[in-house]
Amino acid sequence: MKQDRRDDNPFTVEQIVAAMAALDMYRGANTELEHAREAKRLGGMQAYQARLANALLGIVEVDAMLADGSELSETHMQAAHQQALQSAGVAEQPGKLLSFLRWRALRVGGPLRVIAQNKEAGPLPLAAAHVAEGLQMLLGVCAAGQDLSNLSPSELQADLVTALEALTDAIANLDIFLTLLDQINDLF
Repeated sequence: MKQDRRDDNPFTVEQIVAAMAALDMYRGANTELEHAREAKRLGGMQAYQARLANALLGIVEVDAMLADGSELSETHMQAAHQQALQSAGVAEQPGKLLSFLRWRALRVGGPLRVIAQNKEAGPLPLAAAHVAEGLQMLLGVCAAGQDLSNLSPSELQADLVTALEALTDAIANLDIFLTLLDQINDLF
C-alpha cells in the first residue's frame, strides 16, 4: 500500500476512470474520444475531471463508512482514519492537514445549506450548516497561522469574525429548536 501522494498534481481522467473500472463502477470504454465528448458536455476537461474524481471519492467514502461501522475497535478506526490522511499526503504537515480538513468541512456545509433551504427541515440543519461554516473558517485561520511569512492579521480577524457570526447563528437556531421542544413538552 502506498503511504502518501508524492505531489499535488491531480490524477488524469484515464487514471480515475481506470480506478473506477477496477471497482466495477465504470461502464465506458475509457477512450480519449469518449472523454473529450463528455468533457465538452460538462463544460470542459477540468469540470469533467472534477466530476470523475468526486464520483470516485463518493464510491470509496461509502466503502470507508461501511468499514468504519464494522465493529472496529477505537484504535483500529483511528489507525484507518490516519491512513486516509497519510494517503492524502497531509498527515505530516500541519498546514496541509488543516487545509485538507477545511476542505472537508466545506464539503459538509454545502449539502447542509441545501437541506436548510427546505422550511420543513426546521432549524437544526441550518444550525449544522452554520457550524460547518464556522468550522471551515476556523480551520482556515489555523492553516494560515502555520505560514507566518504570509500571515495577514486583518484577513485573520475578518475570518474570525465570520466564524463567530456563523457559530452565533448556529446557537440562535439551536435556541429556536429548544424553545419549540419546550412548547411541545408543555402540551404533554
